[in-house]
Amino acid sequence: MKPYNEAEITTYMLKETQKTGKKISASIYEYNGHIIGGNGQLEEWLPGVFSLKDKERLISEGTISK
Repeated sequence: MKPYNEAEITTYMLKETQKTGKKISASIYEYNGHIIGGNGQLEEWLPGVFSLKDKERLISEGTISK
């Protein structure tokens, strides 16, 4: 595997919040104009990082408010 030395990371604050009122952010990794990955971050939540594909599950579990 080679590292993506020139990858761009863009972080967004999402409109959704945690049930505690804390903010949620999402980081998108881009290389040569293509999205190569991403994850979400929840403040004061363990493990703290989640797959963006799990957003709906976290809403249904009550971790995230719409």
